[in-house]
Amino acid sequence: MSTFSTSMSPHVRWLGLTTVAILVVALVILFGRDAGQSVGPYLGGVLVLILGATYLVSTREYEIAGGRLVVQKVLGCKSFELRGASVSRDALAFQGMTRVFGNGGFFAFDGLFYSRRIGFVRSYARNRDNGVVVVLMGGSKLVLSPDEPDAFITAALAQGAVLSAP
Repeated sequence: MSTFSTSMSPHVRWLGLTTVAILVVALVILFGRDAGQSVGPYLGGVLVLILGATYLVSTREYEIAGGRLVVQKVLGCKSFELRGASVSRDALAFQGMTRVFGNGGFFAFDGLFYSRRIGFVRSYARNRDNGVVVVLMGGSKLVLSPDEPDAFITAALAQGAVLSAP
């Protein structure tokens, strides 16, 4: 089994820290007001739940073994068949992507995105620096960002994927 990490980019890290700081300031202000005494705990609870859920479903690493790609999340995983899939390194994979549904930078770039160049894609990434595009047998597309994209592609090819041009 080959395991590949995906590190949080500075952009993702700062976005997360800024959001948490804004959340804390907003809650402090809200609790300081009369209306905040009744609404504040519920609003604060909901925001903390959203923050926690976003973190728990964020991508942590990739595993390649037995002809499969497994995207490990903080909680759970997603598995994809690599045999017959095509893989390519694409430095521009994240450029111009628009979020359709998912997380666009808070702990990760996870979810369904649209790109004029690639079309609809599922992104499982923590940074936008090392784009790798995987086109599965059924035509579904994944955009990943392993810290070592060349080693990732080599491992995918060894498990039955084919190399394609970006």
